[in-house]
Amino acid sequence: MKRCPKAFKNAFGILFLILQAEYIKFINCTCDSNVRFERDAFFDGIVPAAPTYYLSSFEAVPFVSCVFKCHQSAVLCTGFLYNSITMSCKLLKLYLTENDKNTSSVGNGWEYRYSAEILSLNKTVTSSSSWHQIEPHHINYGYDHYLVDGLKNVNAVFSTAYDDYPWATIDLHSLSIIKNVIVYNRADGHGHLLHHLEVRVGTSSTWDQMTTCGTFLGPSTTGAIHVIECSPSLNGRYVTMKITHPNYITDDINAYNGKNHLALEEVEVFGLYL
Repeated sequence: MKRCPKAFKNAFGILFLILQAEYIKFINCTCDSNVRFERDAFFDGIVPAAPTYYLSSFEAVPFVSCVFKCHQSAVLCTGFLYNSITMSCKLLKLYLTENDKNTSSVGNGWEYRYSAEILSLNKTVTSSSSWHQIEPHHINYGYDHYLVDGLKNVNAVFSTAYDDYPWATIDLHSLSIIKNVIVYNRADGHGHLLHHLEVRVGTSSTWDQMTTCGTFLGPSTTGAIHVIECSPSLNGRYVTMKITHPNYITDDINAYNGKNHLALEEVEVFGLYL
């Protein structure tokens, strides 16, 4: 039997290292895509029985293949179930929640990964007021689009004026499934002004017609990051952040009579377009 030339072995070794690196990148979803796959830490192993949940199922496939299959169908695939014991892969077209899971199939080794992408980047923002209108010489402070420009820890902060209950609404431009909202508090100081921030989702931007995703009670701190999970996931086009309680600060003249100030570095809305 002929032996492989040493140069061929070296080339094969280099190729293996490259593929291994790409494999690691793919598993951690640092591949060139804004779609990410996150493990649901609250998943209890209950697998829905209804076939309407699934795009397709595969047997005896490695984990990375399951990731790849869902990634290829990211528009339709909301996530996947994978069993590390049987190497079974189930692609999902619906998110799993406590409200809609069935109890007919429970197996050891199952894990649930859901897919999501940033829906809010450079979308339209409206707000209750703008600090820029009060002090227009602050060119890096107050503009609505700073809320979704993708920039963090820079001198460009979204900010309202001092209002009773300031708010900001992101128009995603399309009906979407909202999984979570990540709020980046301002990094330039005064982070304690963020408190009782409620996030709502709706097909209308009218506050009373929207559904609550979650609330951060606070108070926050400068530069803090807060993840607000919509559980279960919500359908909507508009996402609104609103301070819903009077200001607790008594030693700031700007906060007189409980007025609030909503100032944030960035907000990221994760989910899938419908």
